[in-house]
Amino acid sequence: STLAKALSLAYLQFHLKKTPASVGPDGCWDNVSEPQMFTRMGPPSQLTSAFINGALDGVILGNYVVQVKASDVQLSLLFKEYYDGQGVAGQAAFRSNFRRQQFLTVLDIEKLEEQVEKELFLFKEVKKGTSAPGLMEDGLIPTLSKKAVEAFYQNYLECPAIIPRCMWEAQPYRGTPTLLNLPLEFVYIHHTYEPSQPCQTFAQCATDMRSMQRFHQEDRGWDDIGYNFVVGSDGYLYEGRGWTWQGAHTKGYNSKGYGVSFIGDYTEQLPADYALELVKDSFLKCAIGAGRLLPGYTLHGHRQMVKTTTCPGEALFNKIKTWHGFKEV
Repeated sequence: STLAKALSLAYLQFHLKKTPASVGPDGCWDNVSEPQMFTRMGPPSQLTSAFINGALDGVILGNYVVQVKASDVQLSLLFKEYYDGQGVAGQAAFRSNFRRQQFLTVLDIEKLEEQVEKELFLFKEVKKGTSAPGLMEDGLIPTLSKKAVEAFYQNYLECPAIIPRCMWEAQPYRGTPTLLNLPLEFVYIHHTYEPSQPCQTFAQCATDMRSMQRFHQEDRGWDDIGYNFVVGSDGYLYEGRGWTWQGAHTKGYNSKGYGVSFIGDYTEQLPADYALELVKDSFLKCAIGAGRLLPGYTLHGHRQMVKTTTCPGEALFNKIKTWHGFKEV
């Protein structure tokens, strides 16, 4: 497949130390509505996030067309529903925001490893008689294939899609951030309360992020938005202070754990299932896999640490009580 070929060659270049990264990175456009220039957020690889997103979409939509009668599919409508609409055939979670979750439903990881291995053997055969360092021994190819798929899986399937600060047009941090001492032991769950309504689109979530940052910086006098990460109901996690900067979310405990907040008021109702799963099934595993959170982490609700608040709301607090890692205080 196109993905297997691209993944095999990109990882080979990384193995040969010709590129500093195996996959990615992501980045930001200078303007979301009228983009002109894209700025990379990390070291380059031959397999960009834009290419991977396109490859995932191709597999997802191709699989859908195969499952339904091709003659019944109007491609222009399919693309509109997937990229700009309410979801394919009215399914809210069947749109590009949720491509990682959708791809997982059709992925055969063993088959992908076999395809990557096949591409590397083919590359070796094509390069026979020339210098193809790193591929001269057949025993190395299965190892490279496995590592290539592992890198792809961890970065683009196990980890959630995170909207970086530059994409939601964050204001700069005021002053110098205090760095966290990783890996952390705790995760503190919040709800924003205000904004009180879940955001369903990138545009609305980005607006909410800017509003919260403005409130935290201007009204409360903080250096930045307080949370490390914020959960939208649009399928994305939003970077606040991120993986390495100490937040201002749980007084007395900011240096000990990540503050993760769901946009909305969850006193009486719960976030959408896919928003909950974004944290429970993706964020926590991603943080552990990247060495940023201890495998034996402890998860708390904000109210357990700061007795003057009911955050993260009664409904959400009762829900996280059922999650792995939750502990009473």
